[in-house]
Amino acid sequence: MKRLRLLPIALVPAVVLGLAACSGSGSSDASSSPSASASSAAITSCPKPGKSSAAIDVSGDFGGTTAPTVTFDKGLKATPPQATTLTKGSGSDLKKGDFAQVAYSVYQASDAKKLGTVGFDQGNPQVLSVGGSGFGALLSCAHVGDRIATVGASSALGFNTGGDIVVVADVIAQTPTKSTGTPQTQDPKLPTVKDKADGEPEITIPDVDAPTTTTAEVIKQGDGATIAEGDTALVQYKGVLYKGGKEFDSSWSKGAPTTFTIAEGSLIKGFVTGLVGQKIGSQVMIVVTPEDGYGATPPEGSNIPANSTLVFVVDILAKG
Repeated sequence: MKRLRLLPIALVPAVVLGLAACSGSGSSDASSSPSASASSAAITSCPKPGKSSAAIDVSGDFGGTTAPTVTFDKGLKATPPQATTLTKGSGSDLKKGDFAQVAYSVYQASDAKKLGTVGFDQGNPQVLSVGGSGFGALLSCAHVGDRIATVGASSALGFNTGGDIVVVADVIAQTPTKSTGTPQTQDPKLPTVKDKADGEPEITIPDVDAPTTTTAEVIKQGDGATIAEGDTALVQYKGVLYKGGKEFDSSWSKGAPTTFTIAEGSLIKGFVTGLVGQKIGSQVMIVVTPEDGYGATPPEGSNIPANSTLVFVVDILAKG
């Protein structure tokens, strides 16, 4: 499978493997996008509140369909960055390794110019990894339901705009790292799936010939939004060979979910066929024929023999 390039609006933490967060279709100047390649000056611990962050005035509904109104005096600065929790959430504490759905607006501190918004009235909230450096470090001391006003150098907060910026962020929800769907009856003529305690799937190949067409089966039925072609999705996945069941790729083995664009050109056809129309929260098993997979020319170093039938189990965690 081709990997999704780092999304231009990917916030974040130096999470793992440079993996991007799941981007919403928010309005943003490219220069206002947080970057996973933030400078070495990026913060690595929670910013404390201060006079500058307390001087940011915010009004509007938490997580609403309209971006909040943000006012502050031009030329606001803070070294090191400061962060004030304007609304204290009653949800769970976030910790390193978690993922959170966040809506946020970014302003240039020097002239109070709005640089961009993600979520609110501009697409979906963005799924961000918690911990590491930059904005991820800030999230590691937040709660679900918090509204946070932050000011500081863009590089310290993990953005690439230059200069000081103001960020107002609503922490909407925590995103699970495994499927939360309802288990479904599995067809014994297809590969069967049983989860380990942490959610990683164990895949058993049946002693029958592989299907001759790409086949998807819902292992756990989620109740979230439906995946459409072209969406970005945060997923956990494991891929094994139908013949012999050997693993060739897995986000579980890499230690973190990853993000894909669900579209041919970014992914093999069979993966797209199996996921389009599925719901967030689902776990889906996909048997991919060679014609819908890599055919006679699998990627070099992939350990996939030519003309292999592949089996993927995908937990769909969120979409942008």
